[in-house]
Amino acid sequence: MASKATNAALIAACSAMLTEGIGYGDMDCQAAVEAALVRAGLARSTVNLAGSNAHYRNCLWTGTPQRLCDLLGVKKVPAGVFVFIVLASGEPAKYQGDGMGNADHIGIYLGNGKTFHSSQTNGGVCVSTKFDGYNIVPNGGWNMVGLSGWVDCGLSAAQLAALKADANYAGEEAETSGTNAAAAEAAAVDVSGFYTIKRGCKGGAVQRLQEWLNTLGYSLAVDHDFGAQTQAAVTDFQTQNGLEDDGVAGRKTWAALAAARTTVDAAAQG
Repeated sequence: MASKATNAALIAACSAMLTEGIGYGDMDCQAAVEAALVRAGLARSTVNLAGSNAHYRNCLWTGTPQRLCDLLGVKKVPAGVFVFIVLASGEPAKYQGDGMGNADHIGIYLGNGKTFHSSQTNGGVCVSTKFDGYNIVPNGGWNMVGLSGWVDCGLSAAQLAALKADANYAGEEAETSGTNAAAAEAAAVDVSGFYTIKRGCKGGAVQRLQEWLNTLGYSLAVDHDFGAQTQAAVTDFQTQNGLEDDGVAGRKTWAALAAARTTVDAAAQG
């Protein structure tokens, strides 16, 4: 199975599903997006997350469509980005307090003002033409977009760099071509803009911390929740690396984690 689908493959998968009369009882919005990703070549076990809120928080970058266009230097968001309706409240308990809101609905932008989704009101898998690729839809409509690490939207190196430098970037680019790509990626990570996080925090930054620690030999559940076990792992890492062992992932800890991952990845490459 592929680790990433092209946006062309994803658009083709969505287009095929639109011809099949798939009812909402068969696929809600999350299931429709996941089915399209699977048809585009991704493993179901990879893309099967616990709801649209999980998909929202799993994106490499999230924000308004206008902000994404500004960062990329384009007039419309790229085809293949995820589109969300994010409400101010009502998110599942495990996400409360992370400041990201309630991603109540998810779709895939196909380009040309068309969004693939599954709607209970419209009876199932359908196309919405309310989002034009730039302007948010008022009064409870599409208002946020996310770049998924599973979808290659054809961005240039300069565009990817602009995203990684933005405060809303919460994950690492999933490109893995080349024998030393993992080590090169880790070495290139600039942690200067990373959030300081500690026990009680939730969200994408915590997910990244847990994943990074796991690559260094820890065995944390990647649950986006900075709990006691994550704090203990951070404290242990700090002690092992001569840092203040306060259990808080600040600038020095992030930098040490990035350096440690570079060393581990280089060793794995032989």
